[in-house]
Parts: sequence; structure tokens; C-alpha cells
Amino acid sequence: MDKIIKAVLGGLGVSFVLAALFPSLCLKGDALWTYQNDVGRVDVAFTGDVSDGQIEVQGEELRVDRPRWMGDSKGNQGVMVQFPVSYLQKSHQITLTPRGKARDISLTMIFRGKNFQVHNQRKLAWVRFENIRLNGKPIAQEATVWHGKPFFYRAKNVKIGQSLTLNFDIQKPVSFTDIRWEWVIGLFIACSLLIFCSDILRRLFNGLNKRDIIQVISEGYSNIDVVYRRAFWIIFGILCFAFGFHAIQFMWGNHDWRYVGGFTQLPWSGRAFEGRYAGYLLRKLFADGICCLPVACDVVSFLFLALNAVLLCIYWKLEKRVAYYVLCGLILTAQPFTLSMLYFVHMLPEVFLGVTFTLTALILSEKIASTQVTLTRKGTLTVLSIVLINLSLATYPVLINTLAVAFVGRLLVQSFEWDGSWKQFKSYFIPFAISAGNIALGVVSYKIMVSFVFPMRKTYNTEMLPLDQFPERFVILLKQSFRQLCEYNTPFISQPVLWVFLGFTVLVALYICLTGNIKQKIVRLPLLGGALFSTQAAMLVANTHLIAGRVELFGLVVFETLIAVVVFTRLRKLHNLSILAVTGVVWVSIVNDLDCLRVWKLGFDAEKMLWNRVLARMEIQKDFDRHRKYRIVQIGKSIALRPRFYGRPWPRGGFDSDSWLALTGSYEHFAGLFSPHTFYYQTDFRRPNLHPELPNDPKYKAQLKRLWEAGILDKARAWPHENGLIVWKDVILFVTDAKLLEECKKQLAKEFPRQPQSTP
Repeated sequence: MDKIIKAVLGGLGVSFVLAALFPSLCLKGDALWTYQNDVGRVDVAFTGDVSDGQIEVQGEELRVDRPRWMGDSKGNQGVMVQFPVSYLQKSHQITLTPRGKARDISLTMIFRGKNFQVHNQRKLAWVRFENIRLNGKPIAQEATVWHGKPFFYRAKNVKIGQSLTLNFDIQKPVSFTDIRWEWVIGLFIACSLLIFCSDILRRLFNGLNKRDIIQVISEGYSNIDVVYRRAFWIIFGILCFAFGFHAIQFMWGNHDWRYVGGFTQLPWSGRAFEGRYAGYLLRKLFADGICCLPVACDVVSFLFLALNAVLLCIYWKLEKRVAYYVLCGLILTAQPFTLSMLYFVHMLPEVFLGVTFTLTALILSEKIASTQVTLTRKGTLTVLSIVLINLSLATYPVLINTLAVAFVGRLLVQSFEWDGSWKQFKSYFIPFAISAGNIALGVVSYKIMVSFVFPMRKTYNTEMLPLDQFPERFVILLKQSFRQLCEYNTPFISQPVLWVFLGFTVLVALYICLTGNIKQKIVRLPLLGGALFSTQAAMLVANTHLIAGRVELFGLVVFETLIAVVVFTRLRKLHNLSILAVTGVVWVSIVNDLDCLRVWKLGFDAEKMLWNRVLARMEIQKDFDRHRKYRIVQIGKSIALRPRFYGRPWPRGGFDSDSWLALTGSYEHFAGLFSPHTFYYQTDFRRPNLHPELPNDPKYKAQLKRLWEAGILDKARAWPHENGLIVWKDVILFVTDAKLLEECKKQLAKEFPRQPQSTP
């Protein structure tokens, strides 16, 4: 208890000192810009019948500038007095002495902050002036200003040569609402944990002082079981072969354009509104917002993938044979489902690191119950497990599927070692209550974070399922969990591969039914079904029922790996057949990976050529000016050319898939129309986008109405017609769907029956 109190008090003190030394870590919004703005200003200009006027300025820690824009046609020159500002209040005294020729003089004083701009946009950098006095006379008690909202004061009846003394106190304003409390709390937790684990760190550093760091790393690597080491490097090498073309060609799409080009860096808050606060924080810490580094991004992801494969096999107690580890690891990592994540380049490493967090937390939780350790060590491992589960969900909430399948799968594996007696049940299963408790606490802590610290917005992937729809969703997911084993309507996911795992699942179910006593069957069969149903855990609470490869990668694929582990460890009579079947699955998966990457590359190049043609057509339009900002009005979805290169037709019917982004969607994101165009162009000519997927949006309809009333829509045609792209005033019209164009014109004719005018 003393150690815990020491850690809490020490964490409070250290976090307070760090927050004071580095306030940018704990400030948000305007307060962050205010922190970066360390200059206050008083601009003084002549008013009245003055000529050749000059103002002398005296004071400490001042910077006096006489910008040209403060001069007038009579030779009068104003001054811009700048001085440093901090969060600590400081007093300044400025002496102003006007010189020149004058009959009637007034001095206009403008109190403001620095003109702080980012991407030609002014930021609200606030400064607070207090107790402002002129020649000892109070003129304002307080004025909180920024550059765009100054405080004005006019000093009248000023005489030439008369000195005016201006006194004021100044500081940067900050309030409780300006503090990013989630970072303060996180900093406190991190400091407390660091102090709590200080003994371990001290012993580690003492060991390092006696030995060379390379020797320590070498010894640590040598202590890892040789099976784990060999399996890891074999899996990593095969992944580099299967997906290496993606890394070398550096293909991306969707909403990665702005990040790849460096046009936009990831904010600290990142995707916190989607519950992914940890993923974006990790990327910001590791790469300062540079999230799409060629080759490195993929290689790091493959390292995490290979590590996850080994950790999962360790957790499920797979027999220590390199062949088993490699085959099961490749089932987890080398299937084309992985490509559904490679499409989203900007979030690759942290998502796979999130899986590492999940598996590490489960292994640590089991270690707490299975080994004799001190109470302090148990507490440390428990806290660490809960934090890792929290962080795993905060990288990608869909990882709840991986967490559920891995844990239920571990119980299934354990059940095969149970003899059916109550005495052995307690020793075999009760210890897993610690893991279940850590999972529950990790999920609850995540829910608290996204409810109070990082409130989630209601979007397609964050809105919760209403309770009254839960029974219906449960039945749908129950059917889907079984259906996904035999039918998946997606290119590059071979049906025979699914049938192999369906057959293995049936064999495992038959093995459970034909062996053991009734108690063992009652436990094992529900665990097998529970592991299968856990593949849909995320969709059980999400309002959106999403079927996509990037979801199945963390559910269905993990379940298939579990089945392979059970087959290798339990169905020993089918050993040779199992090895042959799984080897075939891995071979077919790798071939499909390479085939899919071929299609991606051909589609990527074809769409780039299309974008260049669109740009060339746009440049010859007489109303186009690259220095002007245009609203992009697109009628129809972005043109996707990848499906043209599929060597076989898309299977129709059956399992409804939402994998169109990774398989058939355009590389242009609907929320960033013309993103590729501006990526290859010297200027960004776009105003805020108007999404074609949101035809009921008032702004989109308003622009369509303008085009309709001006007769532009009458002459518009679908691309590649010469009128497929039209530049008119401040609008660029791009039509990709002739049918949708006609529907828009009919709808506009009903809503705005006035006869459209002829085009000028």
C-alpha cells in the first residue's frame, strides 16, 4: 500500500511539473495557439492634422517596428510595439513621445496579439491586458484580445514633445476549459506507473551498467525459444514476399492522399471522436504525423503481424514445432483479408500493434494466475493488462473480435485437457476468471474514456445499436457466423479455402461429440460455437451492420487459425492430411495476394492517367484559373478502374460484402473529391467539398440549382464527353453517371419548375 501511495503522490508531482514545463501537451484549441504565440502588441498611430509625425518609444524588453502599412500620405509613421508574454503576469511600462508638425494631435492605440497564421488562416492567439493606465489614469480594467479582436483607445489633445506613459499588466489567459484533461490524466497515470515500476527499471539499468547494451539484447534474444525465433523470421520473410509489391510500389488510396503528400499532419486528437485515440497518439509520437512512409510502414506492420502470429500460437499452447507455428501463423497473416487493411496505409502499424497489445494482455493475465508471484507483481501485471486491453481497443475498436475469439479459443483448448471432474474443473478454469476480469475492466475503462474523456461523435462506425434491436441483431449475427464459413462473395477469397476450414470445423465438432464424457461435451461444444460467434462481437453493439474484409481479418481469420491449432493438436490421425490441406491454403492465399496486388497496381496507374486527362481538360476551360478556389460538384461516383483488370468475374449472389473500398472502389475518396487531381497539381483549387453521396445536402442542392437555372446541366454529359467537365464561374462540374444526371434534372425540374435559361 505504501508503494501505491508513493506512486500516486509522485505521479501527481511529476505530472504537474511536466505540465508546467511543457504546457503545449495539456492545452487544446485556441489555448494551444495562444501558448505558441509569445508576443503581445500595441499599435500606435497618429490621428488628426499632423504631418511628418514620428513617435519615439522607450521601455524594457520591447521590439519597435515601423511597418510601411502604418504610414500615411502626410509622412506620418506609426509604430508597432511588441513585447513577450507568458502565463505568468508581467508588468510593462512604455513611454511614447510624438514628434513632428501638428495643430491637433490624437494617438490611436490598438492593443492586440500577434498575427499568428497557419496555412493562411489566422489562429485565435489570445492575450490579456489588465490595469491599463495612461499617465496614471485607468483606461481599462481588463481587455482580452487577439489579432482579429483588438481593444481600441484614443488619446486626445496630445502635444508635440509631450511624453505619455502607458502602464499595463499582461499575461496569457488560460481556464479549466482550455486544459486537455485527458492528457493530464494520461500523464498522471503514466508517471504513477513509471514510479510504481521504478524498482524493476532500477534493476534493469543496474544490469545495463555492468554489461554492454548489445550483449544484453543478444542474451535476451538467445533466451527466446528457438522455435519461436525461427517461426517468427520465416513468417516475416513470407509476408515480405506476399505483400512486398505493395511496399515497393507505395500504393495508397481513400483518405490517405492528404497525409501522404504532407498537406495535412495528424492532429493530436486524431480519430479520437471514433474511439481511436491511442492509434493516432502512437503514430504522432513515433513519426510526428508522418504516417505513410514508403517500405518502412509496411515492414513495421509485417513485423507486428509475424509477432502476433507467434504470440497467438503461444497463448493457445500449440505444440512447439516450427511447421505448426509457421502454418498457423500464415493462416492468420497471409490470407487476402490482410489486403483490406493494407489499403488503408495511414493506419497500418498501430492497428497491428493493437493486436499485439491484445495478445500480450491475455498472456500476462494468464501468467498472473498460473505462476507464483508476489502481490506487488500481480498488481503490476494486472494494471498493465488492463491498460493494454484499453489501448488495443483504442487503436481499433473492431479488435474486440480478436480479444473475444482469442480468449474463448483459449478456454476451448483448455477444455481438451480437462478430464470432466469438478476438482480438475476448478484448477483448470477458475484461474481464467482473472483474465475475464481484466478483459471486463479493460472494456469498461475504454467505455469510460470514449464517454467522458474522448466523447465519440455519432458517425456510421461509432453509433451504438439501440437495445430494442439487440434480439434481431443477435439472430442475424448467429446466422452470419455460420454462413461465413462456407460462402464469401469477395474476389481473391477462394471458396475452396473457406470449405477447407468448414470441413475442419465439422471434424472438430464430430471429435467433440464422439470423444469424452457428457460433461466435456456440454462444455466444449458451446465453447466452439462461442468462438465462432465471437467473430461478430463488434457488430453486436454497433448500429452499423458491416461485413468487410477489414472486420473479418480480426474475427473470422482468427477463428480459422484456432481451428487449425485444434486440428494439429487433437486430430493426430489426420496429421499428414492436415499439413497438406493447410499448406495448400497458404499457397493459394499467397497466389491470390500477388494477383490482387497486380490488379491494384494496374487500377492505380489507370486512374492516375484518368486524373491527368481530367486536369488537361480542365485547364483548357476558359473560366479556369488555377489561383482561384472552386466548388467541386460531382454527379455520380468517382470512376473506379480496378474491376476492369479482374481475371475472373465477381461471384454474384450469396454473402453480401462491403469490401468495395479495398476491392472495387476508386482510389479517390468521396469525402475529398479531386484529392488525386490536386495531389498532382501545383495548387489546390478546391473549396470545401460537396459530396455526391449526399444529394440531400443543402449546399450540394444549392449548387445544383445554380447550374440548373443557368442551363449548365442541360449541356452537361457524362465523362468522357467534352461536356463531362465544365468550369463555370466558381464551380467545376464533373459528371460520371449519365443516368444520375438525368434523374437530377428531373428532380430539379419538379422542385424549380421555372424554365431553365440558355447558357450565356
